[in-house]
Amino acid sequence: MPWISMEILAALPVFALVLFRLSGLMLTGPVLSSTVIPRQVRIAFTAVLALMLFPVVRGQAPADLTLSMVMAGAFGELIIGVTIGLGLALLFTGVEVGGLMIGQQAGIALGRVFNPIQNQQTTLTGQVYSLVLVLVFLLAGGHRAMIAALLDTFEVIPMLSRGFDSSVVVLLAEMLASAFILAIRLAAPVLIALMMTSLALGFLSRTMPQLNILSVGFQVRLMVGLSVAALAIGASEDVMLGAIWDGLEAIRTSFGLDPIHG
Repeated sequence: MPWISMEILAALPVFALVLFRLSGLMLTGPVLSSTVIPRQVRIAFTAVLALMLFPVVRGQAPADLTLSMVMAGAFGELIIGVTIGLGLALLFTGVEVGGLMIGQQAGIALGRVFNPIQNQQTTLTGQVYSLVLVLVFLLAGGHRAMIAALLDTFEVIPMLSRGFDSSVVVLLAEMLASAFILAIRLAAPVLIALMMTSLALGFLSRTMPQLNILSVGFQVRLMVGLSVAALAIGASEDVMLGAIWDGLEAIRTSFGLDPIHG
């Protein structure tokens, strides 16, 4: 029994490093970090995954690993998981921003609902687009690809060998730009339709000055915005799916991993 206890104590530092890298993903990764999933479930899932991975990567750790080395390297391990999770979470934020733009232009942005995926308040259209992205993300296996990307980092990034560097900032900047482009692409059909509606109402007000455009225009813009959004959201699956896989490919390339389909 004492020998077993010594083995457990010797393995705890390595297990802690594995747990830190996995915990970073659980803190920031889309869906996994949501409060919809109970905290106990997330903690248990992280611990079980660390236990399964620990025997495989144990040989990467230095033989003379000490507690001070673990404390110094914990931040670097956490950054790896946080970067992967935060990079994909930015895409979810971009989709929500696209829905917010639609809600503001259609005149329904004052009504707010709570989005449990992002843990914040958003508009109704932002909530709908966010839920569609979650469904696309789960059905396409994005959650598995996200976890696989983190697990693959153990092959190219040994424990205690990475900290915070400029590549993390570059990756997050690229993902932020991709999220903004995604928001514009999702909101573009509705924004164009609303712009054309405003032009039509402007011409109508010039030809019929007695018509109260302010009272009529709100209902017209609302009906046009929601109608076009309902039609466009069905065709947005390919756009969302492409953004997810492009984001995963960018993350894997940044960490020096093989392409998903490579």
